[in-house]
Amino acid sequence: MGAALPIPRELVDFLKLPGPQSMLLRGPPGSGKTSLSLALLQTFPGARHFVTNRVPSDDVLLAFPWLGENGHLGIEVLDNTDANADLAQATRALMRSEPTVLSDDDQATRELKEFLWLPGPLQEAWSRLDPEQPTLLVIDSWDALVEGYLGRRDGPASPDLPTRGEIERSLLRRMGQVRAHVLFVLEREEQTQLDYLVNGVAVTSREVVEGRLERWLTILKLRGVRIENPLYPFSLESAHFECIVPVRPYHQLRGGRFNPAPDALPGLLWPGSRAFAESFGRLPLGKSTLVEVENDVPNQIPHLLLAPMLAHTIEHNGRVIYVPDGSTLPEDVWEALHGSVERRRFLSQVRFLLPPAGPNEGKSEFDSTIVRLGGTADGMPVSPADDIGMDQFLRSGSTADSPGLFVVFLQGLVAITTAMGMAVTPEVAQRLPGQIQAAVRGSPIHAIAIGPSHSPLVEPLRSTAALRLHVRQVQGRIFLHGSDPWTPTFVLTEGHDNAPYGLLRIV
Repeated sequence: MGAALPIPRELVDFLKLPGPQSMLLRGPPGSGKTSLSLALLQTFPGARHFVTNRVPSDDVLLAFPWLGENGHLGIEVLDNTDANADLAQATRALMRSEPTVLSDDDQATRELKEFLWLPGPLQEAWSRLDPEQPTLLVIDSWDALVEGYLGRRDGPASPDLPTRGEIERSLLRRMGQVRAHVLFVLEREEQTQLDYLVNGVAVTSREVVEGRLERWLTILKLRGVRIENPLYPFSLESAHFECIVPVRPYHQLRGGRFNPAPDALPGLLWPGSRAFAESFGRLPLGKSTLVEVENDVPNQIPHLLLAPMLAHTIEHNGRVIYVPDGSTLPEDVWEALHGSVERRRFLSQVRFLLPPAGPNEGKSEFDSTIVRLGGTADGMPVSPADDIGMDQFLRSGSTADSPGLFVVFLQGLVAITTAMGMAVTPEVAQRLPGQIQAAVRGSPIHAIAIGPSHSPLVEPLRSTAALRLHVRQVQGRIFLHGSDPWTPTFVLTEGHDNAPYGLLRIV
C-alpha cells in the first residue's frame, strides 16, 4: 500500500531544477507517454508549450477533456500535424537567402543557419520563449517531427544537409541559452544519441500479467536528482497520469475510518469500504470469500483490508469470530480499526480463536476476547469445551439486520489443529470447505478465508468461494485483482480521514 501521486517525486524535483534542462521519454505507442507529458506540464510552475506532431490538437482535447478547461489550463498547444514543409523546401529557402544571412560575425552567421535548419514548429516555439521566465517545452513526438522534416528515418544522404543528430545537438545548444526545460517524446524503444546528450531519461511500458494490464514507468537517469524509486506502476484512469509509491512501514501508514453503507441491501454485507464495494462488490451472506496472498505480502495488508469489514459489522451489532495468523494479536486488530468502534463493543462482539498461550505470552487487556483451542492434559490432546459455544456466539448474535463475520487465516487454523494433535492432511483440506459452508449456510454470516496460494487448504476452497481475490507485492506495491468474478488489476493506496484505503484501477 502506498500513496498515489500525479507524477513521481523525482520528476517533480527535476522540474524544479534551474534551466536549461533536457529529458527524453520513450516507449511503445499507447504506453502513456502523452499522459505523462501533460501531467508534467500541469505541474510545471512556468510557461508551458506542447508541440503535437502525431495527433491533431482537436483529438488531443478529445482524449484529454480536462485539457480544454480554462484555456487549456495555461498550456499552449502548437499543432504541427498539418505542416507540409520538409527539409528540401527549407534547403532551397536557405540557399536563396544565403547572401542575406551571411555577415562579418561568423558566430552569428552559424547560429542563424542552425536556427533556420530547425523545423518550423521549433522556430515558432523558440520565438515564444521568454529568456527570463522558466519554460517547459514538450515535443510529442520528436520522432514524428524530425523524421517528417528530414523526409526519411535515417536522414538525408547529402553532406550539405544536417543529420538528425546535428539537428538534435543544435536544438540543445539553443535551448541552453534560456531557462527552459525541453522534453523529447520518442516512439522508438531503442537508445539513441539523445540518451547520452540529455539530462534525464524515462521509459514507459505496459505488459499483460494473468490477462490484466499493468503499466510501469522506469526512471533511468536524472542528473542532479536523487532517484529513490526508479520504478513506478501507474494508471491512466480518467485520462490522468497517477502513480503509486512503495509501501511504507506499518507504523507510518495512514488509514481512515470505514465508509458507512449508502443503503442496506438484503442478503449482502457492506465491506466497510466504498473502494472495495465498487471494485469487487458486497459480501453475500451465507457464502464465503477466499483471499489468496503471495508470500512476500506484508502481514498487515490483509488486516487493513479486513478492518473496515470488522468495523461495519461491530457498528451494526453483528458478531465476529477471528482466527488470526500466528503473528497477529487481538490488540493488532484493534489498532487496525483506527478508533472506528467503541472499545466496549469490540470486547463484547469479537472473539479470537487462538492456540494455547506460549510460555512468554503475558496477560492482555483483550483476554476476554480470546478463546484458546487445543492443549494437553497428562500428555494427551484435549478438545476445547467452548467449541460449540463459539458457534452459538456467532449465530445467536447475528441477524439479517446485524450480519456476522467469520474470518479464518489458514496459518492460524493450522496452528490450532496442530495444538489439538491433528495433522493437516489432504482429507482434512477437502473437508474444510464443507465445514466453512456449514458454519454460514442459511445464516446471516459471511466467511472470509485468507491464506497463501500454495497452501493445501486453498485449492478446495476455490470452488466454493463466491468471491476470489489475489493479493501480491511487486516492487513494494500491493496489487489486487478478482479472479471470480474477474476484475482488472488494482493497486492499494493509502487511506485518509474519510476512507480506510483506496484502490487505483490500472487502465
